[in-house]
Amino acid sequence: MKIKDLSDYKRVEVDGLMRRIPFFKELQEQAPVQLEVLLGYSCIVELEPGETIMRRGDKGSWLYFLIKGRLSVFLDAADEHSKPLNSITPGELFGDLALICNHERKATVAAERSEKKALLFATDFKPFGELLDFSKTGIETKLIFYRTMVNSIRWRLEVNRIENPEHALALELRQAPLFNGDKGGEAELQALHEQAQFLASILDRWNSEIGKMEDIMVAERANKQTR
Repeated sequence: MKIKDLSDYKRVEVDGLMRRIPFFKELQEQAPVQLEVLLGYSCIVELEPGETIMRRGDKGSWLYFLIKGRLSVFLDAADEHSKPLNSITPGELFGDLALICNHERKATVAAERSEKKALLFATDFKPFGELLDFSKTGIETKLIFYRTMVNSIRWRLEVNRIENPEHALALELRQAPLFNGDKGGEAELQALHEQAQFLASILDRWNSEIGKMEDIMVAERANKQTR
C-alpha cells in the first residue's frame, strides 16, 4: 500500500480526480474554501492486487472513494479462500456506515486479486466534529455531505430491494423519515443526519444478514462435499 500526499500531485491532477467524486465536485462549485480545509485531511492511496484497505472490527474516521480498479468486500478475512459478498467499482464510496453510525467497520475491503492497482481518494472526517459544530466544517459542507450519504445509502438499499422486494427490511424503508421544511439550515441538517442513520441501520442489518446467509451456503457446500 502506498499513501501519497496530495502535494505529490499537480493541482490540476487533484482537481481532475475530485471531479469524479460527486461530493467533492459539489464542494468545488459551492464551497471552495471548505474544500481546501478537507483537502488538508485527504490523501491518495494505491493498493496492489489483494491488498487490504479496511478490516472488520477496525475503528476509523476515514471515508474512501474508489477512483480506479475494483475492490472486494468480505464479511471477515480477505484471503484467497474467502468469497466476497460484493464488489466496489469506480465512483463508489465506502466507510460511510461506520462514520454515520459511529461503530466499528463491519466488513473487510481489499483490492481484487485479478485486477491491476486500485486508486482511492481518502479523507479523514475528524474535522467534521459534532453535527452542529461549525468551527472547522461549515453547515453548507455538512449539508452536501449528508445529502450525498443519504443518496448513496438509498441507492445501495434500492439494489437490495429490487432483488428482494418483499423482504422485511425493504418494507421498513417506507418508514424512513422525510424532511418537508425549509432547506439550507440546521433543521435540514438534523433531518438528513437522522435519515442517514435510519437508512444506514437498515443497510447494516441487511449486509449482516447477507453475510450470515453466505456462511450458511458455505456450510451447506462443505456438508455436501463430505457426504
